[in-house]
Amino acid sequence: MFDKKGLKKIMDAYHDYNKDLSAYLGMSVPNFSTIWNGRQQFNVNHIRRIAVRYSLDPQQVWDIFLFPELKEGQEP
Repeated sequence: MFDKKGLKKIMDAYHDYNKDLSAYLGMSVPNFSTIWNGRQQFNVNHIRRIAVRYSLDPQQVWDIFLFPELKEGQEP
């Protein structure tokens, strides 16, 4: 899973919709929807491309994609 709210907040700041990000990632909207709805996960290439598109820092990547269930200051 990933932090859907966190990613959506960043997408909103860039005025992006799911269809915009899916096109950027080179996938169809239905395939993107399976990831968005938690039936699949973003792969490493997707995460890298998203980080570049939205200028995410390493902490944001960590918080959104790697350990979304942890709050800041908690240990894994």
